[in-house]
Amino acid sequence: MKKHTPPEQAVFLSREDCEGRLKTYFETFLKEQSDEVADVESLADYVGTTREGLFAMENSKEFGFALRKARNRIAKIKKQLAFQGKLPGTVLSFDLKNNHGYRDKNEEQNAQSEPVVIKGGAARNWAK
Repeated sequence: MKKHTPPEQAVFLSREDCEGRLKTYFETFLKEQSDEVADVESLADYVGTTREGLFAMENSKEFGFALRKARNRIAKIKKQLAFQGKLPGTVLSFDLKNNHGYRDKNEEQNAQSEPVVIKGGAARNWAK
């Protein structure tokens, strides 16, 4: 099995370079490395950066959309592994929260809820 050596540069040369390297990661590298699972850290290592560097580049006008699509594709692959019983649900949950921005429903509700203030005679009665 041929091992991959990541490129030495930590940045993409162009949008085309970014898209080409992402395509190669998913369509060639992962297939050649049968023991490698699509992962944010794996992708970051492949393109020659860190997890944090990859996330920072997602804000780039030039590379951001392609990198966000790649991260989405990684989440999709992991969810499919979990559905097939090849990845424990707790591991998937942890990964989705830490690498893909997912939150539990109660976290979303708490983050979006605004305090409710009840005024008037009814509120005084309820407070008793």
